[in-house]
Amino acid sequence: MNKENRAPEAASAKGSSSSTRARKPAATKPTTSNKRTTTARPKKASSASDDDDELMLDDNKSDNEGEGADETTLVAETHFEAARETEEQAAVPKGRGGKKAATAASTKKAPVKKAVPAAKKGKATAAAAAVEEEDDETLVRGLEEMDMPGEELSPREKKLAKQLEATKKALADSQAAQQKLRDLRTTRPEEAELRLREIADGRQQASVNTIATYKTENDSLRAELSSVQETAFASPRSKAARLESQRVHELEQENAALAARVDEVERLRAEEQARAEKDAVEREKKWEKKLARDVKEATQAMEKELVELRAEVSTARAELAAEVEHSKSLQRKLKAVPVSASLSSSTAAPTASSGPGSALAKLQEEHDRLTTHLNLNEDLTGFAVHSVKQDEDGATYTCVLTDCAGTTGSLNFKLMFHLDGTVGYQPDVNPERDAALAALLPADMQNYMRFAAENCAEFFKRLFAAVNRVKL
Repeated sequence: MNKENRAPEAASAKGSSSSTRARKPAATKPTTSNKRTTTARPKKASSASDDDDELMLDDNKSDNEGEGADETTLVAETHFEAARETEEQAAVPKGRGGKKAATAASTKKAPVKKAVPAAKKGKATAAAAAVEEEDDETLVRGLEEMDMPGEELSPREKKLAKQLEATKKALADSQAAQQKLRDLRTTRPEEAELRLREIADGRQQASVNTIATYKTENDSLRAELSSVQETAFASPRSKAARLESQRVHELEQENAALAARVDEVERLRAEEQARAEKDAVEREKKWEKKLARDVKEATQAMEKELVELRAEVSTARAELAAEVEHSKSLQRKLKAVPVSASLSSSTAAPTASSGPGSALAKLQEEHDRLTTHLNLNEDLTGFAVHSVKQDEDGATYTCVLTDCAGTTGSLNFKLMFHLDGTVGYQPDVNPERDAALAALLPADMQNYMRFAAENCAEFFKRLFAAVNRVKL
């Protein structure tokens, strides 16, 4: 509980203690008044000052009886002490100093607040509660006696009655204040908490009732199931039903095992597929690397061969220029030889034929004969050799093969006779330029190839058949 809720409690306790203080003098007084009514009724001639002294109350009692043992409680002087004080004042002589002595006596006998240890307050509280109840009953009986017909109340009794009314009024006011404090003590959060507790208790009780209902229904269903099972087992068909249920159970287990096996196979297949894809990717990467390396090597070889071919072309051009120049010089020499000399040389003796003119004539005759043979060979086969190059690696022939019908076109190629007894074939085929020829030639004859020298006849037969579109 918070401090705001404790504060009203303290206020209520303080109000109750004040109401107790208001009740205690009233509770003690009627005892005396009753006593005086029964035993000392003739003393109605007491003075008003004596009554006032006897009605003095102490309102300075402790507000909280549960405080520490070091605190003290103030207790008021009772009316018996006030009565003794009145008697002492009456006993003082009425002389000149009588008034001063009475004044001194009254000063000495003034109400004194006695200190009572707080350790005795616990027992005093319980005793005070019992005394209060007895005093209230005594007051009621005294008032009933005072209200008897034929008797007149004294001024002191009237004051006591007024004091009782004031005490009752103060008690009612204190009770109203206590009720107000009690109402203030109950705050809105506490009301909400109480409401929530009531709701939670109701829900909990409903849950308990629901659970109990479910338990009851479950027990009844279990009992019904057991009875049904007993009835089923007792029937003649129970054995067949049990066998069928066992078979169904076995089939379900087999189905579950097959499903697990299928899952395992699918998982293995997925792993195998992933591994195959990974291997394929790795092989493709390796193939690409190898292809790139081969392309690089082929490019380097082609570049090297291109350099060699360019060198060969330049050499062939130089040789051709030299041959042309040599032919021109021979022609000039032939033109410079006179006709008579040629005639004489033809009719002269064999000794004279050994001269320079006869040698040149023989060379010219051999040249013409070879040219005739080559022309005839070219006309019959369509194969011609344009140039020959001899170097340290071997002889290179630049050749042309033309179809006999003249529709396909000419195939330009080179034959390199190497020193190791092999022949290299390098065609010059452009798919865009030689589309008809590329359509006729096999794929292997459109690229570079190398074969043994003894297979030249077979190679030429295949090449001739491909170019001329014939079957040999």
